[in-house]
Amino acid sequence: MSTTFNFDEWLGTADPCDAPNVAGLVEAVEDECDFSGFKAEPAPNGKLIVSADGLELKLVLTSKEAEEEFVRCIRARYVSSGMSASTAAAIDHLNDHD
Repeated sequence: MSTTFNFDEWLGTADPCDAPNVAGLVEAVEDECDFSGFKAEPAPNGKLIVSADGLELKLVLTSKEAEEEFVRCIRARYVSSGMSASTAAAIDHLNDHD
């Protein structure tokens, strides 16, 4: 298992790419759970380890502040300004069914 502390490196490798996956990643990190192919597991040392199905590279978040900054990074990179990731996923879903 290889690890990184670099948000951009991990996101570039994991590439959640569509709105439902982005929302799943945000939910996994915020709720520290396994969701939509992403997993955020608390480590005994207080860090949070983020992984994606089929990806060997793990992201290490060292504090609650790092977790919050990572979620902000996800939103800035993948979600329209002022919109939540879940709202973007819902809009994407509606557009796919038109």
